[in-house]
Amino acid sequence: MLYAIRDEQGQITSLSAQPTENSTVADIADPEVIHFLSSNSEADSPQELLDKTDTEVSRIIEDLIDLLISKQTILFTDLPEAAQQKLLTRKLARSAYQTGDMNSSSMDNSILGDDDTILF
Repeated sequence: MLYAIRDEQGQITSLSAQPTENSTVADIADPEVIHFLSSNSEADSPQELLDKTDTEVSRIIEDLIDLLISKQTILFTDLPEAAQQKLLTRKLARSAYQTGDMNSSSMDNSILGDDDTILF
């Protein structure tokens, strides 16, 4: 269940999974909840909100995987091969975007170097 806390004007100021003082039950499909979650964006529906945040959440997950690997909680090779390939492809694309040159051989070496330090 989702609980909303509202200010004096009735605007949602926070959402919680647990009931708190002055909270009311809220529905995730409620336009006010969607507006609050979308940080005042123009999302009109839950599907639009999901579509707009997919890329951001994907990057968070990539960063989380990198963190888990760097702390040796998981090994890169523990991931399915398809996931490894997708992560390496995205890392290559991000690196190319940052350097502005998709064909740079020094860029290719730095990406492999980064992954080699993670793998071993």
